[in-house]
Amino acid sequence: MRMLQSSKAYEPLRAWRQFHSHDFDQVRELVAQKFCDHHLLPAEPYRGTGARFNHVRGQALSLNYLSYGSEMRIDPGDLEDFYLVQIPLSGGALVANGKAVVASDQCTATVLNPTLGTQMTWNADCRMLLLQISRVALHRLAEQAVGLSLSKTVVFDTALPISCGKLERWARQLAACINATENHSGFGSWKALQLNLIEEQLMLGLLTHHQSNIRHLLAARPSGSNRQIRRAQDYIHANVCEPLSIVAIAAAADCSIRSLQAGFRNHLGLTPMEYLRDLRLDLARYLMLSRNVKMPVSSIAYDCGFSHLGRFSQHYRARFGELPSTTNSIQN
Repeated sequence: MRMLQSSKAYEPLRAWRQFHSHDFDQVRELVAQKFCDHHLLPAEPYRGTGARFNHVRGQALSLNYLSYGSEMRIDPGDLEDFYLVQIPLSGGALVANGKAVVASDQCTATVLNPTLGTQMTWNADCRMLLLQISRVALHRLAEQAVGLSLSKTVVFDTALPISCGKLERWARQLAACINATENHSGFGSWKALQLNLIEEQLMLGLLTHHQSNIRHLLAARPSGSNRQIRRAQDYIHANVCEPLSIVAIAAAADCSIRSLQAGFRNHLGLTPMEYLRDLRLDLARYLMLSRNVKMPVSSIAYDCGFSHLGRFSQHYRARFGELPSTTNSIQN
């Protein structure tokens, strides 16, 4: 995001200014109108340069700029309806989301998950770019991307490293979107279809490149290159936890068992039943990384279609490099 950090005098989205206020109570009320109710407490008597808030809404996302001009303690609790990506343009913040605590700066942004409690302290010179993402829209896109019904909310790692790699490129894409908006050729100007496409690209980029409880699901689904294999994959994904036989899969794909076996080996390097097994392992990992209350590994294995716990543990370790009990011990 260095393209947006060249000067402290630069204020993104200034044409969409919502307020510039020294009235502490007004600041809290107006920010709550765009986000959610929260506790806001100055770390010292509020004598800062005043709070500035700029906001432009899309369909599933909104672009925001916020600075308080004074050190501020912020406690929104659970965001419930949205994710919030926070990128410091200057200064920094200490951000706690669930059990994760992150010292955020220009190299390390943060993602606030809607189901985890949040507490923050923004430094006096902290100037934040905020990307608000609809929880419903992101969940819908995640299900489309992995081809599964997801019973648990997507949970991202709180720390978002944007100084290198694919996440830096994602942050630059967001910066380009802001620059286009400021030139009146972005949010507020795009037609609905174009805006929807850009928003999906930003959400899918975050899902694909940032660590979460479903990232392994996105990386694990190869796409077959012919119609019969795609039909078989769709059938397996739709019935992943049900007892499935090679006969039923071949019938759903409208081909012979022999053709199905050969097609999977040629295009995916797996048999259909190996593909089903790996998908069940991925689903088990997703459930273990998502739950708030620890469940027995056996219950999760049975729920995902496994009947032999020894083989489940063996295959799980081969796929993820750790025993399921190790994954299951991680608490959000």
